[in-house]
Amino acid sequence: MRRPLIAALLLTTLAFAGDNLKLNPKLDYNSDSLDGPLVTGDRLAEALVAGKPNYVLIVGEG
Repeated sequence: MRRPLIAALLLTTLAFAGDNLKLNPKLDYNSDSLDGPLVTGDRLAEALVAGKPNYVLIVGEG
């Protein structure tokens, strides 16, 4: 039980992530048009890995 937990904690510190994520305010949910990137932010290119999906987790606090 302890080893998997320690391994998970160590691997999460090595994960790359973007900062200051923002949803595109110009998104139009009533049409199927291209409205630009869905999410913008800083350091997004650092987290890209070719051939692997990218996930965006949005968490609200408060």
